Amino acid sequence: MIIGLTGPMASGKSTLIETLKKLGYKVATLSDMVREECRRQGRPEEREELMDVGQGLRKEFGAGVLGMRALEGIKKQEGDKWVVDGIRNPAEITELRKHPNFILIANTAPEDAIIDRIFFRKRPDDTLDKEAIKKKLRREMGEGEPEDGQQVGKCIEMADYVFKNIMPLERVEEEFLKFYNQIPK
Repeated sequence: MIIGLTGPMASGKSTLIETLKKLGYKVATLSDMVREECRRQGRPEEREELMDVGQGLRKEFGAGVLGMRALEGIKKQEGDKWVVDGIRNPAEITELRKHPNFILIANTAPEDAIIDRIFFRKRPDDTLDKEAIKKKLRREMGEGEPEDGQQVGKCIEMADYVFKNIMPLERVEEEFLKFYNQIPK
């Protein structure tokens, strides 16, 4: 089984991944592929740069390139339980759906909760300016983006299941496991 994860930044996808790893899932991260490309190009690994480089890859090789590369990488490795993180374009989903046991889970959270989480986590590449965060969220969701760009909003619409990550961090794993156990395998 391959579980794809989509959702806005700071919605809690990393917590879900840690839970899935405890269940024996291996992880393929589309963002890591983009980070590698940033390093190859000598560009900083900051969110805006990552978004631009990811968009460049989609433009050059097709909007589904990262999904295609993830599937190719998974096929070369052992294991039948995978989670693919960082899905931000519908074409990536189309590529991943070529696997017969693929499901897409959207992890969502309200904007105010996302902003609070960004302030709390204080990652080096996160801005702590509320308006700048809102602007990045809108871009990530697809506002002003070309079809081969960031389209998380459309990805959420394509999800097979939606996990509303609105509980305190200490309850996320428990609530996600309840949610996960209801998914037909």
